[in-house]
Amino acid sequence: MKILLAEKEEALLEILHMLLKSFRYEVAIARSAEETLSAIKEVSPDLILIDKNLSHKDGLDVSKVIKEDFLTAYIPVIVLIDRKQIRKDLLEIEQGIDDYIVKPPDPIDLQVRIEMAVRRATHQFFANALTRLPGNRAIEIVLKKIFQANQEFSFGYVDIDRFKYFNDYYGYLKGDVVIIQTSQIISRTIKTYGNPADFVGHVGGDDFVFITTPDKEEAIAGEIIREFDRLIPYHYSKDDRQKGFIEVRDRQNKLSKVPLMSISIALIDNSSTKVNSLVELSEIASEIKNHLKSICGSKFLKDRRVENRGEKTRLKEPDKIIPKGKPRKKSDAKIPLGQLLLESNLIKKESLEEALVKHWRTGQNLGQTLIKMGLVKEEDVMNMLKLQGVVGNV
Repeated sequence: MKILLAEKEEALLEILHMLLKSFRYEVAIARSAEETLSAIKEVSPDLILIDKNLSHKDGLDVSKVIKEDFLTAYIPVIVLIDRKQIRKDLLEIEQGIDDYIVKPPDPIDLQVRIEMAVRRATHQFFANALTRLPGNRAIEIVLKKIFQANQEFSFGYVDIDRFKYFNDYYGYLKGDVVIIQTSQIISRTIKTYGNPADFVGHVGGDDFVFITTPDKEEAIAGEIIREFDRLIPYHYSKDDRQKGFIEVRDRQNKLSKVPLMSISIALIDNSSTKVNSLVELSEIASEIKNHLKSICGSKFLKDRRVENRGEKTRLKEPDKIIPKGKPRKKSDAKIPLGQLLLESNLIKKESLEEALVKHWRTGQNLGQTLIKMGLVKEEDVMNMLKLQGVVGNV
């Protein structure tokens, strides 16, 4: 188990580090708020032990940043606090952390608190075990708060087309990697093109949701589609990728050609369609999703129907986002770094897949991840980046 220890007092830091190592935990150290937030991305800890009196920024403030970010909210946080500070900061403690312990901590008490916090995080159903994104219960809580506050919002329901065929053909382990990368594509797009308070959740299987504002929805949907269509084909073998389909047998044992996976996104916002409840939102999203499933290729459809004498108008054709001609961004045309290394026989496929999962989990650049894992040399990564036209961006 990996623990991130955020502590500025050297004497206490040394004692805690020794204790945690004696408990057989893997320990990473941060001495400031900036180091803590940076280390979370690099280390991907199972638990964070943070001092309330962290330098430059209050440890409780850092804890709130961690808990307000859907990418890190699942990580249990235990705050080290002086006994005299407990009453003063009681409300903040309740809202921003998972547990607290008075310092200097009793060794047995510390170990028990850590084990209990991790166990709660493991068994709780707020996060999906595979992607670590908030799950169904967390999605419901966020949406209920939005309805209660009567906020304007846009809800995106994301579904991978023909994922089951891929999963059956290549195996569930390969399917899991596709799910993880899809979650990373959606999360990264929201972080880049969305608002700070936007949300991403994993319903389960190959279904995801995101919540943003109406002015951001189409840009986000378009970018998710572009990135999905650029990267996901590389999960297929070279032959299948070039053919553009896989051959599978149906229930009647007949051989069928199934196109490569695509992605469908249903968009519902309450600025154009009045939505009053979770049930109504779910019904509209399900109707749009089923409509999109009947259409080939990646696409999104925004619900633009209006109420008319108790009946809703029919769904329109989807807003198709198909990359044609010159890509919107230069990077869109690049062959992924991992694929270049694979085709150059500089890395094995199994090693690349292991590195990719770590890259998606931590947010580190893939090149840095590969080098730190000792899978490739820095000069090999630099040469591949030059082929991509990216110099120095490891």
